[in-house]
Amino acid sequence: MSSHLSRNALYAIVLLAVAPATALASSEHPTPNFTGPLVTPAVNTLPAGMLNVEPYLIYTNVRGHYGNAGSRHTRHDHARQWQVALPMIYGLGDTTALQLTLSAARTSTHGGHTDGMRMGDSAVRVQQRLTGAGDSGTGWVTAVSLTQRLPTGQYHHLDTNPLNGLGNGMARTTLAYGVQKLQWLPDGQALRWRGQVAWSPSPGPIHVHGTSVYGTGRGFHGNVRQGQAWNASAAAEYALNAQWVLVAEAIFNRTGTVHVAGSDAWGRYRHYDHNPTEELSLAPAVEYHFSPTMGLIAGVQFTVAGRNAPAYVAPQAALNMVF
Repeated sequence: MSSHLSRNALYAIVLLAVAPATALASSEHPTPNFTGPLVTPAVNTLPAGMLNVEPYLIYTNVRGHYGNAGSRHTRHDHARQWQVALPMIYGLGDTTALQLTLSAARTSTHGGHTDGMRMGDSAVRVQQRLTGAGDSGTGWVTAVSLTQRLPTGQYHHLDTNPLNGLGNGMARTTLAYGVQKLQWLPDGQALRWRGQVAWSPSPGPIHVHGTSVYGTGRGFHGNVRQGQAWNASAAAEYALNAQWVLVAEAIFNRTGTVHVAGSDAWGRYRHYDHNPTEELSLAPAVEYHFSPTMGLIAGVQFTVAGRNAPAYVAPQAALNMVF
């Protein structure tokens, strides 16, 4: 159960949407304000020396599980998680940005809860913009990025409380390509498109001892190796006016087979696999902008299909601030 929640937390942490609250405008149109959608990462970079901070508050309610054939099964023992995520992005140059994301969470079920707020895994992301929007502000913006997951969350030695497992122990590297475009509609309204595709190679094996997020029990000693991972997401932001923006977003995630091998408490060899997982979710949201450098976004991410993955609903809100 905790492994499902930590997997969802990974998507929320590594793929958080961090963006300047404003977009370029042409001479014929007023400047629209955007915070960026809930999940799809920023594509345009900040000017050199500018800092963007966007704290998130996320409440995840796992209500079911998708089986290997894709059928949804209801869970009677709902798992719930409060998560705080803090992505911070700094403009190193006009085309290069550096992002650090930290997180902490508390998980609860009918059978227990995490020992307070526990730190999850962290991530460092470097992004290089390839093309800009041009003088009109409506050209295609493209960028490549490299994200390094840092295994700062606990994932094994969980014999006293398995719900304390909020990490996965993997130093995973992710490569991504993103696109973004601002479009002016015939009625004068602004529409901004954003998308990303990402791939992560299989990281090296990690040592696992005792109870872990991979389903091992007391006395286990062995290794775990995760497969490759893929992500794709697309979002549209429709500006009603300078303050209000409507957001529609779709996210697809896939992770490969997880191999577990080692010996149990009685010295017997154990080897088993966790099947590949797939998850399709939607994330509608609403943005409100207090100023061109501060905006609030609130919405809900929820699964609509999956395979070997949790079925969840995750309302969340974030305050986007540019300094």
